[in-house]
Order: sequence, then structure tokens, then C-alpha cells
Amino acid sequence: MDTVSVEELRRNGHAQDPGRSRGRSLEEELEGFIRVYKDGSVERYSYVVANVPASEAQQEPVLSKDVVLDQRTGVWARFYLPRNAVSRGTRLPLVIYFHGGGFVLGSPAWSIYHVFMCRLASHTNSMIMSVGYRLAPENRLPAAYDDCFSAVEWVRRQATQQLQRSNDSWLSSHADFSRCFLAGDSAGGNIVHNVALRCARADVKPLQTRGLILLQPFFGGEDPCKRELETSETNPNLSQRWVDVFWKLSLPVGAKRDHPACNPLAMPLRDLSLPPVIVIISENDLLKQRNLDYCQALKNGNKNVSHVIFKNVGHAFQVLNPDSQRIPELLSVLGDFINNNRSSSR
Repeated sequence: MDTVSVEELRRNGHAQDPGRSRGRSLEEELEGFIRVYKDGSVERYSYVVANVPASEAQQEPVLSKDVVLDQRTGVWARFYLPRNAVSRGTRLPLVIYFHGGGFVLGSPAWSIYHVFMCRLASHTNSMIMSVGYRLAPENRLPAAYDDCFSAVEWVRRQATQQLQRSNDSWLSSHADFSRCFLAGDSAGGNIVHNVALRCARADVKPLQTRGLILLQPFFGGEDPCKRELETSETNPNLSQRWVDVFWKLSLPVGAKRDHPACNPLAMPLRDLSLPPVIVIISENDLLKQRNLDYCQALKNGNKNVSHVIFKNVGHAFQVLNPDSQRIPELLSVLGDFINNNRSSSR
């Protein structure tokens, strides 16, 4: 097999907008990001959100590098390591992060995610592994779940090889595999839930998952709730139009929104063993009620779940509004959750 570089994977599907293609019927378009044609072809373009490279430059407070995890599927990850961990030789919690974008958009290389991952790594003093999974509609669900669980499995193999020296020097030198967290925002929060279900049914030792972090998780259902019937003007950053397109393009062909990939309440949660869960909810988010219903379902299933509602902000404010004054508060909440869950509940 020819070696595929991370740079080639990052560029794939993110070309500059060539202008509307002639002679093809358009099926769906999210202005500025993606066009899907009735012949199945897809155009993505990155002039709205730029891709940025990883950097191990000496002046960077947080180092970053890209690693291909699976050349067959193209799954890759960007790792973030606070520089002070290198000088101190300390082992840090490992946060495996899944980006948002409705399963249709997004990348660890997007500038908005790169900035937030650097802030998250620095403030929580953690190593971050931000996973680049396959996108819909070319790869409909459960492809994203498959890819992200395979990323966890990749880390498990690294942890298993630790005594023989891990293939990745950052992981072998600085990751504490006994303090692993799954985290993600929007569609990435949905992925956290579904990957955690797989981990609960599988043996991922010697990894020890200490907690799940879901930021404004992207859930839905066949019957709209009251908030989803409100106008998009009261729900900044995510409109019902975008929600509808995301589910149309990402769910398995023929599936409705009560499919478990969309609606986590469609299957019982009581019998599953999960580590502590925190759900971050935005007050002005279209998904607020869905997120609250999810928390209540976990509580009804005797799960250790807490949630925090951030006032006067919309969906995924931590990446879409990087100057928000609520981000330091969010980082403090996440840091406390990571530091307070040092021992496994499983």
C-alpha cells in the first residue's frame, strides 16, 4: 500500500469553491460549505473556515502533530501536548476528542477546532487526540462511529505496547492511559455517546475511561420538541434548516429520526455501564431540550450524570464564537471534571 500523508487526507474534499458545477442537478447545499448533487457527487470547500497545519515550533505553548491511524479508511488524528509536560516529563490525562459538523462537515485541521484544542490542552493540562473521521453523505452513519471506535482501539494498542515502547513517542512518554476521557461537541458529542456504548460492551483495557464529556450533543427525534419549532433567530449558530440537512445526509438510507443514531432515547440505557458523564448545554441552543431530555434519561437509568447550562450563548459557542467571555468558565468546568474523576467507576 502506498503511504498516504496526513496533509493529503486533510486536503481531500476541502478544495476551494470552484463555482457551481454545470450540468448537474443540486440536491442539497449548505451555503459556503458543501454541495451535494443528485448524481451522488459532493463538493466541499474551505474558504469559510480555513485549515491550519500542526506545529511543533519552539515558541508554541502547546505542541501539535498529525498522525495517520488507518491508511485504508483515511482516519487520522491531531495530537496536542502542553510544552510544560515535555520539560517536566509528566504523564497527562488523555482526552480523545470528536469534532462537530453534523457528521457532514468539520476537521481537526479547521482553525476553530485547532484554537479550541490548544486552549483545552493548556487549561486542563491534558494531552488531546482530535480524531479526523469519515464524513457523510459519502460515508453515512455508522461510519463515524466505526472510525472513532477504531481510534480508541488504536490508542488501546499503543497502551498495550507501552512496556515495549509505544509506536508513538508522545503517547509512550506523556499519556496516562489510566486516565482517558471521551469528549466531543455537537455531532462529536453524539459520537461520544455511541462510542461509549461500544466501549461498554468491549474490552478496551488497559485503557481506563474515567469520564464522558458531551458539549451540546447533536441528538434528535421524529417528533419535534417545542424549541425546535421556534425560529432560527432565537437559536444562534444552528438553524432547523441545517439540522434537517445534516440528518438527511448522515442517517442510513431510509432511516427516520427515531433511529438510535439520532435519538439515544430509542434504546434502553439502564443496563449499560458508563463512567461519569457531563453534558454542556447552551441556553440559546436549538438542541437545549434534547440535551436536557438525554440527561434525564441517564439519571432515570441510574447513571452518574451532571449538566451545566451556559447562559446567553448558542450552539457550539466554544468553537463558533472563539471570543466568547464564557469560554474561560467552560474550560474551568471541564478542567474540574477531568481532575475530579481520577479513579474509574467501572
